[in-house]
Amino acid sequence: MSSHRDHMAVEWIGFLVAVTILLVVSLKDLSLALLLGSVILGIATIGTTATLQSFARTVASADVVLLALAMGLFPILGSLLHETGALDDLIENLRVGRRLFLSLSAALIGLLPVPGGALLSAPLVDGDAATLSPERRFAINIWFRHVLIFIYPIGPTLLVPAKIAGVPVYAVIPYLLPFLVLLIALGYLFLLRDVDDEMTYAREADSGKLVKPLLLILIPPAIHLSLTALTPIEPTEIIIFFAVLASVVLAIVWGGLDIRKVARVTRAAKPWKFFFIIIGIYLFIYVFTEAGMDARISGLDVPLIVMCMGVAFFLAFVTGRTQVAASVVFPTYLSSAGLFVMPYSIFSITYLSIFLGHLLSPVHPCIPLSLEYFKTSIGAAFRTMGIPTAIMLCVAVVLFVLFT
Repeated sequence: MSSHRDHMAVEWIGFLVAVTILLVVSLKDLSLALLLGSVILGIATIGTTATLQSFARTVASADVVLLALAMGLFPILGSLLHETGALDDLIENLRVGRRLFLSLSAALIGLLPVPGGALLSAPLVDGDAATLSPERRFAINIWFRHVLIFIYPIGPTLLVPAKIAGVPVYAVIPYLLPFLVLLIALGYLFLLRDVDDEMTYAREADSGKLVKPLLLILIPPAIHLSLTALTPIEPTEIIIFFAVLASVVLAIVWGGLDIRKVARVTRAAKPWKFFFIIIGIYLFIYVFTEAGMDARISGLDVPLIVMCMGVAFFLAFVTGRTQVAASVVFPTYLSSAGLFVMPYSIFSITYLSIFLGHLLSPVHPCIPLSLEYFKTSIGAAFRTMGIPTAIMLCVAVVLFVLFT
């Protein structure tokens, strides 16, 4: 009996050390953090051999590798749009009022995980909202560049948590739409309502220049949704990969880029970082479930509202990554409930909590970059975003109580 307790103690210590390393190292390198966390957790719980078997299972899984490859293509696509001037064409030829311009330009640029992407939308916000306080401009840039990411079906922010939770990504989008509307409404109410809506332009718009960038952004989800609905292709991740690849190829062709330029853009985008993050996530999940940590955590009788609201928000806030929070919270919920697929309503509410933690995280790269650009303090910036975020969290908690 004593030996069993000692073994349990070692497993819990290993888990706590693994999570601590995951939280600390992820501030610098998320893929390395996931690898180290997985190794430490595995050795402390299932042993070296089983940990190596989990690693082999991860890299041999076609759906995981294809998903990782697809996510690696996204930063390349974003960098290609920037390199070819397609993003500039998109923004310069939008003809809308200032409020819609500030929100829409940040939101469209936010769809693509371009390294340092916050600095692409920041000048647009800065130039057209120069009379506003620095913290308000910061908040507009952060809030609106993430609203479409919240529901973008083949971006890593939503797609990876949905896959971990076992839910079809298009099936949960209707559940997320009311939250999207509330995000936009609160952003307008607290950040844009008193902004002067009149804009002047130096030259006439060329609507033709809107077509290419919009197509390149919309082609991946359009192909993915169409083929998923029409053909029973397995694994479905192969559709995601070729859908994103189609946009990458079109961006290269339309931009007239030669091999050397493509190679330079690819190196600058660092796609391998995204690839290894996905591999690391699934390695951690496999070790986590093989070790039975999901069952052990659920056995602690932690209230689900604490797990799905508090722990979810906290993990996303301290790591700046939706994937880390999803990797811990969703498997634990599934084990506690004895399910293989999360109820769509519970997934949506928990995902919202994760998203809000990610949105405010000081280690989320968009935050320090925008703070530096707009020359404001983190305290002033968070006070500006605090009320709409708190309202969203209160709504999430109330709905979680109602649905459970």
